[in-house]
Amino acid sequence: MTSNTSADSADSPGRQGIRRWVVRLSTGAALTVGVLGLLPISSALADSHRAAPPARPATAAERAIADLVGDRPLDAMRDLPADFSRRLGYRPVVIDGRPLNPAGDCSSPVPLPDRFTDACRAHDLGYDLLRYSDSTGRPAGAWARTALDGRLIDDMHAVCDDPLCHAAAETARTGLAVNTWRQHSGPPVRESGGTIVVGYLSRTAETVGLR
Repeated sequence: MTSNTSADSADSPGRQGIRRWVVRLSTGAALTVGVLGLLPISSALADSHRAAPPARPATAAERAIADLVGDRPLDAMRDLPADFSRRLGYRPVVIDGRPLNPAGDCSSPVPLPDRFTDACRAHDLGYDLLRYSDSTGRPAGAWARTALDGRLIDDMHAVCDDPLCHAAAETARTGLAVNTWRQHSGPPVRESGGTIVVGYLSRTAETVGLR
């Protein structure tokens, strides 16, 4: 006669309870990771709505940013802070009526179409104005970064003529929104990989009310 001791033991109420507990714990952990992964993205996109520049920008840098995101971007050359070139190490150039950082590029973890390059360079100039403002002790208002991000996405879509290009622009929108959200719409400081992860987790904790 074959003993059923092992089978009976494996199916005992105690072991069944443990298995159920492990399954529930694993499921709960998976759901938590999923929520914590999606929550920052949805929150960032919700916060990314472009704010209009103030009627009277407070500083020359803010006036230049307002020009870049408005209908007359060339006016940014007139409103550029007098010591911008000395502090940032370059003089913006004008291409197709738009000032830009001649050494800028589309810094993205995924490849973006080459046609986005000039839009990215103009956006880089805007971000350098944010850094300039911060370095002089008069940081630009939170409107400035979201306005620059929004203008970049509009400029990307403007040069698209196929679905893949438009999809790439929307991918860039998500990446920009998450970074801007993570840095509280402040100056785009350069960070190490570890600092980025810590900042992302910290901002997520703020969003879910853990801090």
